[in-house]
Amino acid sequence: MTTAPLPPNEAERLNELRELEILDTLPEATYDSITFLASQICGVPIALVSIVDEDRQWFKSRVGLDATETHRNLAFCAHAINEPEKILIVPDASLDTRFMANPLVTSDPNIRFYAGAPLVTSSGSALGTLCVIDREPRDLSEDQLVSLRALSVQVMALLELRRTVRELREQQAALEEASRLREVLMGTVSHELRTPLTAIIGFIEFLGEDIDVETRTDIVRRLGRQAGDLQHLVDDLLIAARAEADSLNVETITVDLETQVSLALEDVSAAVAGGISIDTSPCLASGDPARIRQIIRNLLTNAVRYGGPTITLETHRRDDSCRLLVVDDGPGVPIAEREHIFERFRQASTASYVASSAGLGLPISRLLAEKMAGTLTYRYENGRSIFELTLPRAAALVDAT
Repeated sequence: MTTAPLPPNEAERLNELRELEILDTLPEATYDSITFLASQICGVPIALVSIVDEDRQWFKSRVGLDATETHRNLAFCAHAINEPEKILIVPDASLDTRFMANPLVTSDPNIRFYAGAPLVTSSGSALGTLCVIDREPRDLSEDQLVSLRALSVQVMALLELRRTVRELREQQAALEEASRLREVLMGTVSHELRTPLTAIIGFIEFLGEDIDVETRTDIVRRLGRQAGDLQHLVDDLLIAARAEADSLNVETITVDLETQVSLALEDVSAAVAGGISIDTSPCLASGDPARIRQIIRNLLTNAVRYGGPTITLETHRRDDSCRLLVVDDGPGVPIAEREHIFERFRQASTASYVASSAGLGLPISRLLAEKMAGTLTYRYENGRSIFELTLPRAAALVDAT
């Protein structure tokens, strides 16, 4: 008995087979009707839709055979898939040196005649065959061979249709999920826009009353903070919209990271900035200064909302990168959610949640970091949450040092 060699594209063939998700599925009438027609047209007792897996052949459909699979080393179809353009015909397996010692020939089901038309994908991979089998030596007419080939094409069309239907369902599910997330986003954004706007309107009305200078100064300060929060939310929404339209661009210039930290702290409220410990060292990065500040603001806002009472902002210089860390001593992101915090419109369910957010800050920040050839990561170490922004050092400085 001769074991069939592996096709030269075996790895790609198996990948395509896995993508179809056909193995070990339940019987289906559409396939069974084809094997029935094949057995009738060819006048044989056995017809199979055989799929050649890594170490077995599995029968998606079968007529006249009880077995659901056999070892690949015994499979006639393993030979057939090596020549996808041909129908393998074995008139009498007991006289064929490749098969005469095969247990499928010497014992049940006592195969003598075999004809297998390969099931070929659009890329040229043969996944298996539509085959017909007899217990007596014989041959097929030209019309029968043409019919067998035509039926094999129909089997392959069903397999491709299966994949297409699955992909369409996945796309539909993705569209439905995107629609749901947009509704969630719009509801959350409406709330977040309404909150500072309501406060701003109230403060403006209050300014029209007869109040002392100290109170007026306090109201103006609060107005500025609410307006700043509103502006930052609008910035994130604009970035999200540009990313959706694939029109998001960033600058690539030399940026003093320490300076950007100072400017970003000016953009956040005094209450936020006042509770942050700063530990920075000089580092000239390559990136977009406005986008770097936006990332810093988002990370600080996230730390205040979800983190612990102690927040530290650090910068460090490495051989080829500048690193900015925002560290807090809060409970951290739940383990089950750590892989998802950079997904759009998602919020962590940590108990230290302070205020609703559109769930855009972290995803937007990672997107901006990647646009600047950097990274943004999260880890929890020694009771501390650490968000780390890494940006490439400015080329001129790296070359000079």
